[in-house]
Amino acid sequence: MLDRYLIREVLKPSILVCVLFIVLFAGYSWIVFLAQAVDALLSTSMLLKLIVLKVAIALEVLLPVSLYFGIILGLGRLYADSEMKALLASGVSPYRVMGSIFLLSVCVAILVAVFSLYLRPLAYQESYRVKAQAEAGLGISHLEPGHFYDRRGGSLVLFAEEVNQQHRELKRVFVQSEHGDKLRIISAQKAGEQFHPKSGIAIPVLFDGFEYKLTRNGSITHMSHFEKLFIFPEEAIQDYKRKAVPTLELASFETKQYIAELQWRFSTPFSTILLGLLGIPLSRSSPRGGKYAKIFTATVLFAVYYFLGLMVKNLVEQGTLSIYPGLWWVVIGLGLLVSVFVFISKFSTRQLL
Repeated sequence: MLDRYLIREVLKPSILVCVLFIVLFAGYSWIVFLAQAVDALLSTSMLLKLIVLKVAIALEVLLPVSLYFGIILGLGRLYADSEMKALLASGVSPYRVMGSIFLLSVCVAILVAVFSLYLRPLAYQESYRVKAQAEAGLGISHLEPGHFYDRRGGSLVLFAEEVNQQHRELKRVFVQSEHGDKLRIISAQKAGEQFHPKSGIAIPVLFDGFEYKLTRNGSITHMSHFEKLFIFPEEAIQDYKRKAVPTLELASFETKQYIAELQWRFSTPFSTILLGLLGIPLSRSSPRGGKYAKIFTATVLFAVYYFLGLMVKNLVEQGTLSIYPGLWWVVIGLGLLVSVFVFISKFSTRQLL
């Protein structure tokens, strides 16, 4: 009965914090993607789908941090209302409180593991596919004749004298694309889109035109006439990006970038449990202090831990740090911090609770 009460008191603020983070993150993603939608790169349906996918990807971080702050707020309320003092006075062991929080943290860690090891790569795969589809296509439904449009971050410029929305066709088309220090210029009588089975996206196709390839100084290196020409985006022909590689397949790679990604995925469940335990001592406050007394300290500690993890991951990918233990140094450091606050006699559990 007591365990359920403690878990319920922690779950309520955890859920509220998680919903708040999701709303804030979705709003931020909306603003970022909206700029691309205005440039006719993303339709409304694509925009909404990408936001959902971004939230799904972020849940591996949002769930642990929500639990972390939920524990601090939930137990902090018990301290502020003197309920924790009454529980301890009635003979409840501090270790029982810790056991309840540990059990909840393990359950959340299992959920985080599912997201990190399985759902996150799937979400990345789909988000890359949607972005590639948006950037590869011409966006005919958004085009107006006689205007220049940027595509793919400005690396492709499109112009059409006529736009037939009914037949989804462009006439007298000009296309310029950039690849490093090389330019590719194409002029065609008409253009449209065709579904490409291999890439799974709609690819621009141009008919009856000329293709020119030249350098920045104006030297022409190639010139040809074509009857039909497809324009493939680089993203559609690249290998899988490592964030989208399934975890089992990722384990077969031996490059440092893939190993760092694999370590990140496996470290998140352990981080969830450790953050849950760290929230126990940070929740301790006096009735005067209130349940928000340690929020600032908790925020600083989490920010340091999270950004330190990102930094170490980048250093491992660049080869500056050894791949073993690699990212696990950060998890070990968090474990030592939890041990200092929770298990060392100077900061004993009875004192903390």
